[in-house]
Amino acid sequence: MKIALYNVTTTTQTGGVESFVWELARYLREGYPDCQVDVIGGRAAKDFRPASAAGVPVITRPFIGREKWRRLPLLNRLYGPTKLLERLSFGLATLPLLKKKRYDILHIQKPYDLPLARWAERRYGTRILFGCHGKDFWPGDRPFARGLAAVSCSAYNAATVEKRYGLRPEIIYNGVDVELFSPRPVSAALRAQLAGTEKLVVLWVGRQVRWKGAQYLLRALALLRERGYPVKVLLAGDGPYRPDLEGLAHRLGVAEHTLFLGSIPNSQLPDYYALADVVVGTSFANETFGIALCEAAACERPVVASDFGGFREVVQPGETGLLYPPQDAPALAACLEALLQDPARRVALGRAGRRAVVARFSWPCVAERVYRQYQLLLNTTSQT
Repeated sequence: MKIALYNVTTTTQTGGVESFVWELARYLREGYPDCQVDVIGGRAAKDFRPASAAGVPVITRPFIGREKWRRLPLLNRLYGPTKLLERLSFGLATLPLLKKKRYDILHIQKPYDLPLARWAERRYGTRILFGCHGKDFWPGDRPFARGLAAVSCSAYNAATVEKRYGLRPEIIYNGVDVELFSPRPVSAALRAQLAGTEKLVVLWVGRQVRWKGAQYLLRALALLRERGYPVKVLLAGDGPYRPDLEGLAHRLGVAEHTLFLGSIPNSQLPDYYALADVVVGTSFANETFGIALCEAAACERPVVASDFGGFREVVQPGETGLLYPPQDAPALAACLEALLQDPARRVALGRAGRRAVVARFSWPCVAERVYRQYQLLLNTTSQT
């Protein structure tokens, strides 16, 4: 079974979709000898291949990045169309490879890649698995998706895809490496370095864009500090919204109680989860799953998350964490206050979270579900 995991950004940046592709490739190669897996990604100056992907065959092809397209006068503010143009340029460069390799299955991760996938299907008989992790729809995409086998990373996302394309995706959650993300002792030195004399640590992990909602955590922090709680907030990750968040922390008077960590490699994240008393997710748009919350739960950390999107499927309210109304800083502060006052409850929620993640989101489970979809695709082909 020759499989191409196709996604231009897999080799050009880091993120949830990119991690999904790398880990899926790894677990398919290790667990399913009949799978010959290639990762096909964009060619870039910086190598974004994780150490865990050692041994995975990687093929890169050139493309014209969205930033270059946005330098053109008529495209400088068109977010979706420039991403589509990026993908189309990548697809054109990849066509000769697809002709040569004749993959049995082309597994795509974004609607932008539907035209290339349909071409490969018609010309080379390649079967297509349409993975969808968000809302990257574009005008005119519906005909390209008609009749495809599809998978979604959550029921929330599956409903969005069904509404757009009339497809019924199989739900295959994103995976978590439960061996890497596992309970471990707190590094006293790291906690002292990052939290100083503060007794309570709240951790937020994600890309710093407005809709991820870290601004509401800063507002909640201000409320907790007013009530006398010795809380330090750690923000792991980076992004274009960071200057706004830094400015807000100063205006709220909590800058000295907030630490921007920048991007943390996956291999180091478990140490940061370990030192946190609570891990928070604050998104209010576009959140289809919640991988950071899964990682935190796998490390036996209690989580507090906005009641939005895929977070609802990751957090079991009252069992593995707490949910609060999105964009409601006082409600978030109340949830944090309840957990910060109750260490025993934090321990119980963390342990339950670990059990839930191992049962539902561990990579062996995810890889098996994807493999079954591949088999189903090929069996359908052989019967037609």
